[in-house]
Order: sequence, then C-alpha cells, then structure tokens
Amino acid sequence: MKPATDKKSTQSSPIKVLIADDSWVFRKILRDIFKKMQHIQIVDDAANGIEALEQIIKFRPDVFILDMEMPLMDGLTTLQHLMIHTPTPTIVFSSLSQEGTARSFDALKYGAVDFVAKSSFFKGSDLAADNEMIIKKVIQASTMSVKSIDPMQSVICKGEIGGTHHLVFCEECGARNVVDTQTHSMNGSVPCSHCGDEVKLNTDERFRRFSHVMVMGAGEGGHVNLLQIIPFLRSEMSGAVVVLIHDEPEKVSSFVKYLAAISSIKVVRGQDGLTVEGGSCYVFSDTERVIFSPYSGHYVLRVTSDPAFLKQGAINTTLTSLAPILKERVAGIILSGSENDGVKGMEAIRKHDGTIISLDVSRCFCKEMSAKLIRKFPETLIADEQGIVELIETFGRQNRKQVVMA
Repeated sequence: MKPATDKKSTQSSPIKVLIADDSWVFRKILRDIFKKMQHIQIVDDAANGIEALEQIIKFRPDVFILDMEMPLMDGLTTLQHLMIHTPTPTIVFSSLSQEGTARSFDALKYGAVDFVAKSSFFKGSDLAADNEMIIKKVIQASTMSVKSIDPMQSVICKGEIGGTHHLVFCEECGARNVVDTQTHSMNGSVPCSHCGDEVKLNTDERFRRFSHVMVMGAGEGGHVNLLQIIPFLRSEMSGAVVVLIHDEPEKVSSFVKYLAAISSIKVVRGQDGLTVEGGSCYVFSDTERVIFSPYSGHYVLRVTSDPAFLKQGAINTTLTSLAPILKERVAGIILSGSENDGVKGMEAIRKHDGTIISLDVSRCFCKEMSAKLIRKFPETLIADEQGIVELIETFGRQNRKQVVMA
C-alpha cells in the first residue's frame, strides 16, 4: 500500500479557507491574519452552521475554520453533517472549551483535524506567535486527506451490545459473534459462526498474559488518529499496546478517560510499575521515558528519569528497550510527528526482526517523522487508520500462540 499524495503538494493555487463564526470580530481578525498570505485565500465566511454548509458546497474549500458556539446550528452539529456529506479538513475553535476536555475530543472524534481554544489563541502576549500558529495549522490541515465519518456509527464499548446479547471475537479468524446470554452460559464456549473454532465466553476480569507488544508514537495531531484506531481494537486481543503521545501529562490523563469510555480494549493511564497484560492499552505522555523491565515472572513498565534516556526521546527509549527482549513480537507504529524521535527505535526493531508500521502521510497532521521512516526503512508497512487496525489484528494472529514470560 503506497501513501496518497498530499492534496496541496502538487498544486500552485492558494489554499482556500472558509470561516464559520458568529463573531464578526473574530472573522475579521482571521481575515486580517491571512490577507497578507499569498498562498492562503479566504473564499467567504459564515455566521452559523447552516450558512457554512451551503458555502462548503459552493466553494469547496481546502480548509474549514469552525466555531463550536454558534446560533441556529452549532459547530459540532455542523461538523457531523459536514463529515457525512462533504469531508473537509476542519480546525475547530471554541470560546467555552479548552484543549484536553471531552468536548474537544468529541470534535476530533467526529472528524476535526485540530482543536484550538480561543483563550489560548488570544493570549495577548505575542500576537505574532498566535498568527504564525494559525497559519501553520491551516497549511498542515490543507495537506491532510479526510474521510467520511458517520456519527451514528457505533463503537462497541466493553464488548457489550445491549440487553442479553454479548459480543465476542474469534481468536482464530477474528469474526464477531453475537451471543445470547439467556441461552449460553458466559462461563462456557460457542462455535464461531464463521470458522467453527471454539470461542470462549468467560469475560471475567483476570490477568491476561500477552504474546506481543505494539508501541505507537503519536506526535502533534496524533489524538485524531488514535481516536480512529484504539476504539476499534478488540478487547480479546492477546497483545498489549503502549502509546506515547505528544501532550502534557495532565491532558493525557483526560484523554485516557475519554478513550477508555469509547473503547472495547482496556485503556489505562500509564504509570511506573504497571504489569503488562494482554488486551490492554497503556497511554503515556512523551515527556515520560518508559522502559520494559522483567519482574517476578512478568514484565512491568518503568518510568525512568535516567539522563541517558531523557536525551534519546520517548519512542526511541521504549522501542530500544523492547526490541532485544521480544524481537519479532514487537511492532513500532508511527502516527504523526515532526521530531527525529523514532529512528533509533525503528533501527532496533529492524535489527531484531520486528515490524515497522507508519500511518499514511496523507493522514498525518505532522508528516515529517512518517515520511522519514518510509524513506529510511523500505520494509515499512503503510496504511490509514483502518488499515493499521487490520495490521494489528494480523500481527496478533501471527503471534497469539506465544506467551511472553520474564
């Protein structure tokens, strides 16, 4: 699978931007910011979501700047309609919500590529920096490829689909099986409806040994990608996922709470000393340095302050720690990033016959890291978010019969 071409990389025409905000003052401020930029053109503006959707059809902008709080049709409703019918890279602004809140994550889940709190934009301390920030975000957004998202698409949480019916997955073929708990004991098993293999139904909380580990590096803008990957991983998977995301530790904790509520897999805020289990996702801030360490027959995640690790970056630290231990049972996945962190780690993965995966650059908010990996490691598997979910399932099937013990 080859990465798609960035939308604006082969075009000399300016980036077309549409603004939707009920504040005439804010619309004027944005117009003034962009009017001196020859490569950015404001095609029109709208005072509410209904006007904006009409103008989207008329102008087909490359980037849509959308206010969350508007009359007649608010920003979130507008975004949901937009992503069903005319998917467009959208930057959401809000005067009432901050980054790292459930409302901001809702916007990203429903298709926005970035979220900006107006209070952080109008800091008043450095207008030039604010202007540069929004210009950079528009340029980055214009290169992204976005897909249709149906807000009614259900993400099944904790394996349940309601009533007396329970959803379980076959470890042999990955097929979904809906089981009526009135006719089947959840301590027993049923034949898979697809391949006939035995599917165990016991879903009691218990320690689950793991067979493989996937490490995801998510740089700036990576929240969007994670929201399209983690909720679609099966809770029955035998692997463990470690996520290193570019964000402040406090905001990572908020993101974990949100992600856990919409995911089938167990999502945990990473901390020092956690024992690694299969079917679990551990999320850390990239300010933390996480190593994989044997302990009493198991493996634990250690957060270290060793200066040697602080110098080499979060992704490199975790991957170079894991690769010599698990070898071919480690996958490194880069979702977004502009830093050099990741190259050394992926070299360790390759040395020990692990798997290197990169998000398609057209889906990355920051593309530099993924583009560099693809150039440096020709064996890199490239896919969009849905494809990465499928690669993770394939990787799991290849490794599920092996159990890792310290």
